[in-house]
Amino acid sequence: MKFLKYIFSVLSLALIACEEGGLLIEPDITNRTVTLIAPSNNSEVATNTIFFDWETVEDALTYEIQVASPNFENTAQLLLNAEDSLTFAELQLPVGKYEWRVKAKNSNYETPYSNASFEVVPVENFSDNNVILENPENNLITNISMQSLEWQLIEGATLYRVQVLENGDVLEEQFTTETILDITFPEGEFQWQVRAENGVDSTLYFSRSILVDVTIPNTPTLTIPEDTVELTSGDVTFEWTRELLEGSVEFDSIYVYRDIALANLVLKEESVSPYNATLTNDTYYWLVKGFDEAGNEGSSSTTFSFIVNE
Repeated sequence: MKFLKYIFSVLSLALIACEEGGLLIEPDITNRTVTLIAPSNNSEVATNTIFFDWETVEDALTYEIQVASPNFENTAQLLLNAEDSLTFAELQLPVGKYEWRVKAKNSNYETPYSNASFEVVPVENFSDNNVILENPENNLITNISMQSLEWQLIEGATLYRVQVLENGDVLEEQFTTETILDITFPEGEFQWQVRAENGVDSTLYFSRSILVDVTIPNTPTLTIPEDTVELTSGDVTFEWTRELLEGSVEFDSIYVYRDIALANLVLKEESVSPYNATLTNDTYYWLVKGFDEAGNEGSSSTTFSFIVNE
């Protein structure tokens, strides 16, 4: 009985120590191995979209994957260095030699790396090539109309056909022998797509989306508290209006100052109307300005003042 009480006491103390210290006891996985599935070692892959797969390691929380060119012993480029709970990854690579590796991790331990080498080789049929788009990023929201569209070289391509689409309709089409093309977009949502051609065959189109918004948000109109009003409570409700425009998502920021020169900032907050704040006895000056996700900044509203005198 005494022995059982002793064991119970030890376990209780251990649990308390873990709870108080915030410690988590996790299994040691340092002697476990990550089994790579694909691409397998010394394999040849006839596509430039590479899917990396590996098996789950018991008690692992995340996996670190790295891809190097041409290998980790003589690394010219580290093309991927990521950590995630998933057991797969995707990367677009041009023709060449590569090595990839994965290790499993939890809060306290990690396995050794498991490595495999592979080679991306040219596809047999030109039309099976994937055009790897590089810039701008997919779903870009921007206030810069002129964009440099970039993609990777396709072996054997004699030209690239580039299209800009709006709602599925071709708005603009250009041809180039280079892997970069400057396009000036109008305002709106568009898809841009590229395919490679060799005079006989062509690849599929590969596309990305872009939203161009160059219009600044409307100027807000302040309503409450009214200009020069004296308030008998420090719990202040601010209200204003602003007509939204089409395009990227818009938002407002409120600014409250203690001086008419707008140098002594009391608070600045991204907010919606109404906005509540607690202020001490003093004279205040406030304004609101509109912004949008594309990076446009609107004009400041008229500045109102008020006095808090509880």
